[in-house]
Amino acid sequence: MELDDEFDDEPSSTRYLIERQQKLSESPCPIDRLRAVVLGGAVSDRLNGLSDHPIGQLLFDFCWPDLYVDGPELIIVTQAIDRLRRSTGGAVTNDEAQENLKQQPVCPKCGDEMFLHYGIDEPDFWLCDYLACRYKRYVGEQ
Repeated sequence: MELDDEFDDEPSSTRYLIERQQKLSESPCPIDRLRAVVLGGAVSDRLNGLSDHPIGQLLFDFCWPDLYVDGPELIIVTQAIDRLRRSTGGAVTNDEAQENLKQQPVCPKCGDEMFLHYGIDEPDFWLCDYLACRYKRYVGEQ
């Protein structure tokens, strides 16, 4: 399969893109796994345009079936699905996604990227992506 097939001018369904990425990522061929990474960017862009309800449905369709009945992951994902289906939240625009990237801080300790984590039992925080550093800064701290 050629890379151009993944990104032709015909818009493919979101489900097709996700399923194609899954198949490519499971391939023993390194080039297919690389294509899966590239296709992941297209999937991410597509998901940014969806409202909460379809995201909840995709979570149910693609993630929920692979979880274990006795695991906490099933409870967490089920809770997320229910909340997303009830949500009145809208789609994330590309401008909003780009603005979030502009607000992403750089680690003062090592200079690597930091990513926002939503706190569960603690306040939200920024965490350095570099595994050897893992510097943590709570949202609102300077």
